[in-house]
Amino acid sequence: MKSAKKTAYENLRYRIISQDLPPGELLKEKELMSHYSIGRTPLRDIFIELQREGLIKRVPRAGTWVAPMDIGLLKQTMEVRIELEGLAGELAVERISDEQIKKLEFIIKTVDDIEFKENVDEELLGYESAFHNIIYSATGNPKLEEILSELQSVCARFWHHLLFSKKELVELFKNQRLMLDALKKKDKKKCRQIMREHMPDYSKNMKGYKIPIQDNTKFRF
Repeated sequence: MKSAKKTAYENLRYRIISQDLPPGELLKEKELMSHYSIGRTPLRDIFIELQREGLIKRVPRAGTWVAPMDIGLLKQTMEVRIELEGLAGELAVERISDEQIKKLEFIIKTVDDIEFKENVDEELLGYESAFHNIIYSATGNPKLEEILSELQSVCARFWHHLLFSKKELVELFKNQRLMLDALKKKDKKKCRQIMREHMPDYSKNMKGYKIPIQDNTKFRF
């Protein structure tokens, strides 16, 4: 069973990615503590993690806000992430443990069981993210894991806004199944290729895109 802290983190992350909490939204600690039935310390731990992922901005003695969305940052992120995802795929082949393989198998099996159910978007997005995080951890390189986790969160917000549909979310797991098979076969070249090709094609949706209205003045401290 998930802890209250983990459940709160996953839901708050999803609300930011899905823009239920839009860019620039003030995150009020007391309201969130009441909503998730958690204390101040676990909430601040969650804030630290969300800040590390680039999803929130914290200003000392001022407050905590959902981070702005920046198209320029997305383009820069994609240039870096594509190459690092390929590297992660190669390293994971060499270093992934049997336990991590079992975790990936569990995710795929769970997705197979729930993908046709209603109102599972948050759960599916969580499993998609978890699959990546296991691959990142399997690289055995904490710095690479940290960087890719942050890049993943930056991309997830735009992916949800520009490309998202349940059908496309389910489609992503086709690549995950191929990745799991390649990992089991120790196919380094295939793993690199799959991880690179798994990146969404934002370019076709970028034309005319407007960043959601937000007030960035609050971040100028």
